[in-house]
Amino acid sequence: MSGIAVGAGKGFIVTKRPTFKSSRKWFAGQKKDEIKNAPGRRVKVARSVIRECVGFAPYERRIMEILKGGGTNPQKRAWRFAKNRLGTHTRAKKKVVEMERAVSAAPIKKKAPKKANKKGGK
Repeated sequence: MSGIAVGAGKGFIVTKRPTFKSSRKWFAGQKKDEIKNAPGRRVKVARSVIRECVGFAPYERRIMEILKGGGTNPQKRAWRFAKNRLGTHTRAKKKVVEMERAVSAAPIKKKAPKKANKKGGK
């Protein structure tokens, strides 16, 4: 601080107060994953149960359809669609990754073998 109104060190001259660890107790007591805003065990279980019961939202099914459909760069089309629905690019990317996992985890349906038509004539 220089006491000057403009510039990098602008502002009123003050003495810097030391920070003590005691003022950060709430932060020190938390686990790493809580700090990173990752969901805990209970939240993960609750979300998985809800997903099992309720299924996917219509826009999520559409994203999965786009990813399955192929074509030219389906991931980019899925991002664009998700961004329009969710509002931000980051949320869209996160949702598309989630839907990709759901598509890859879904059981693959096997096509039933075609029955041979027998044209039996007398």
